[in-house]
Amino acid sequence: MIVALIGKDQFSKDKHIDRFLSEALGDNVNDPFAKQVVYATDINVPSVANLIMESCGTVSMFAPEQAVVVRKANEMKADDTKALASWLKNAPDCKLLLDFDELKATSELYKVLQKVGTVAKYEEPRQYKMQEWISATIPKFFGKPIEPAASQYLADALGTDTKLVCEEVEKALIYAPDSQNISYDLVKTMITPRREIPPYEILNFFGMRDSVGYVRKLHEILYGNKNTDAIAIVNALYSHAVDLLNFMMLSPKMGAEEAAKALGKNYFLFCKQGNAPECCRRWGKPLLCRVIRRLADLNYEFKSSSWTVTSQELALAALVVR
Repeated sequence: MIVALIGKDQFSKDKHIDRFLSEALGDNVNDPFAKQVVYATDINVPSVANLIMESCGTVSMFAPEQAVVVRKANEMKADDTKALASWLKNAPDCKLLLDFDELKATSELYKVLQKVGTVAKYEEPRQYKMQEWISATIPKFFGKPIEPAASQYLADALGTDTKLVCEEVEKALIYAPDSQNISYDLVKTMITPRREIPPYEILNFFGMRDSVGYVRKLHEILYGNKNTDAIAIVNALYSHAVDLLNFMMLSPKMGAEEAAKALGKNYFLFCKQGNAPECCRRWGKPLLCRVIRRLADLNYEFKSSSWTVTSQELALAALVVR
């Protein structure tokens, strides 16, 4: 039994690993001698490939063979990857699971794994899909319903790290074991935001002139993300505003889909999810042109003079709150 898991949805991969060990070891699943966990990042291991091959050939004290799980397999050195692919070509009779964050389909190891084993892909949910993933997965795993507002908070606070989300919810429930559901108040009280918020997340609020959502997201980015400053937000808003202006001028002549294509934009993401036509209607050409000029001024002012974060926040908020 040879299995390869590929992707960054670590929660789902861990569930698959549990199933693999149960199927491979049966009644001996809790026997520590019946399984070997190898970390490809372990600097004390001279050759990860050699360790894997040796472990797969080792007989457990209580089982006819040993199950081997390789964590962070994508971190193996090139020589180890080559040696492992060569060994696997012979389809060895072993119980081996390889856990990859990523593995190119064009690589020799991927092609060999497809032939001799099973390849399962677990892609991390997109940020805009994370709330949906939480609403579907968390109630099944913990046996308790979750409020929509709690799902949204977890998605905003923790991002797409599925394992972290489940660990944080489990921690919150330890302090409230008698709670009938996973409420917004519970997760808000027990779980602090950890996600780095990229500046592009403010674009839809800006485009739709949603002053409440825009100001809230602006505050989250400026005060909750140490790696993003006001200049990055200005650049993102400026680029988006210019795209909207170009779309505004092109779409009446060639249609929304062709206009999006001419701008190098994905029609579904830009027009359907990004609501570009509605954004253009809400702004109008004169106001959008003024905002673009103001963003260019702010870019220069933020770079050339000292502004407090509060002053930057007020200046950026004024773009929509008017």
